[in-house]
Amino acid sequence: MTGHDARFRLHALSVVVIALAASLTACGGGDTQAKAPTQAECKAYPAEDITMVIGRAPGGGYDEYGRFMAPLLEKELGQTVVVKNVDGAGGAVAASQVQSEDADGYTIHLTEPNGLGALQIVDEVDYDLNKFTMLGTINNRASTLAVAADSDIETFDDLVAAGKDGPLKIAANGLTSANFVNAAITAKQAGFKLTPVAHESSSEAITSVVRGDTDVTMFSTDSIAEAVEAGDLKALAQFGEEPYEDLSDVPMAEDIGMDPLGGELTSSLILVAPPGLPDCIKQPLTDAVQTVLNGPEMKKFGEKGHIVEPGTPEETKQTVEDSMKTYKQYEDSFKSFMVG
Repeated sequence: MTGHDARFRLHALSVVVIALAASLTACGGGDTQAKAPTQAECKAYPAEDITMVIGRAPGGGYDEYGRFMAPLLEKELGQTVVVKNVDGAGGAVAASQVQSEDADGYTIHLTEPNGLGALQIVDEVDYDLNKFTMLGTINNRASTLAVAADSDIETFDDLVAAGKDGPLKIAANGLTSANFVNAAITAKQAGFKLTPVAHESSSEAITSVVRGDTDVTMFSTDSIAEAVEAGDLKALAQFGEEPYEDLSDVPMAEDIGMDPLGGELTSSLILVAPPGLPDCIKQPLTDAVQTVLNGPEMKKFGEKGHIVEPGTPEETKQTVEDSMKTYKQYEDSFKSFMVG
């Protein structure tokens, strides 16, 4: 083979490799989004409907927050915001789908980073929470453990004792949900066993405990407080930094000997967009989200029993990082459930 032939073949091979790499990137194999908006599209934004992807089935707490916010965002953006529920794998299906969407501002995602962060730590996933474009935090809710109001279990110590005799059935909305991950951490640290029973939504999970189909559940404190007030559940322990106003008589983490978990076991709601959102789109979209989160309508929503704690994009990024740090520390508590 002549030197010329060798150089020609090397050049041809390089072209093939480059073309293959470009093809893989366009198909989602790389971090670069498939399409970025032009200057004209940036100037016209938003020029069409915006889809809000919610990573849960209709009817749960996610859905309630998202559907309340959608018309408020419409007023700010001047375009219809269409709510799209994408259930599956505790939100992982939705997160993967949103990550692969074009960075054009026409897809936003209401999600809970806690369970997704836990899954990302212990398994291979098609999303990276740290790469999403952060738009804002809706809330960062502490978790509370509860049983049916008529359960023989009266205290957290009773629960631990019962769970040592045999696994307790916990009602969860998926193995990758924050409520199950937080419960698994609690069980591991306290020394009792759990068997997860999956449900499509938080409301269905709570109903199963009330019916006696399952033994215990762990959800955001506001959701548990609502069920306690209705006479359906009995709260055993709450894991916030401070007592929840409507559950002031319920023991805190430090009261049950689980101090390190106080303020750590949370269930956050955040709004994000696909990675790589350009500034010309990111700025007006972020402004709209922040205006809604800090507006009077959301304040009234919070006064009706919902938790509304608005956070900036920077604070949202920190929430995600803190959540993943916590779950990395306790990954041995839930890894066996998530990874076969």
